[in-house]
Amino acid sequence: MNNPQFKRKNIFIKKRFQTDFSIRFLVLIVIESLLAIALFSYFSRGTIITGFSGSELIIESTRDYFLPTVIEINIAVIGVTAIAGFIVMLYASHKIAGPLYRFEKSLEEIGKGDLTHRFKLRDKDQMNTLAEKMNEFNSKMDSSIAAIQRDIEELKILLTELKSSHEREKAEALLNRSLKKLEELEKAAGHFRTTESLRR
Repeated sequence: MNNPQFKRKNIFIKKRFQTDFSIRFLVLIVIESLLAIALFSYFSRGTIITGFSGSELIIESTRDYFLPTVIEINIAVIGVTAIAGFIVMLYASHKIAGPLYRFEKSLEEIGKGDLTHRFKLRDKDQMNTLAEKMNEFNSKMDSSIAAIQRDIEELKILLTELKSSHEREKAEALLNRSLKKLEELEKAAGHFRTTESLRR
């Protein structure tokens, strides 16, 4: 299932998903920084601080004295964390977006009737277990439909022979074999639960 030759060069595979993923992460960082500033303002209210600026003694409220510095630090943290976080989240979302894109394309192929198609993901991608289960399902479908196709072909041959047969014994034998094939087809088709089968 895993193809070592398969390399995904395009980082933005599902642009909308990856952009939303990254924006939400950035919004979370901004909210955390604003919350830190708000908590600092709340807990430092009503307190004063003394300090020196050169030789000058300064007496000021703690909030007014430290708030500009806290804001500057938070802006720097937001900037650095946002850039680093964006890169990390972009690559993390890439490991999810890539497989989602592959699943969509593979399901399109299966939807067109290609039961030989298999899901191929890279070793480090997420959803490898799901891909394995989907491949198992597809293999079973492939085998079941192939068996039905074989039985149909054999039934067509038997009915053609029956149509051209003029001997009663041979006709009976062909008819019995045809009925047996029909039973096998019914059994194979009965394996699948369909809307039509629920109506019966």
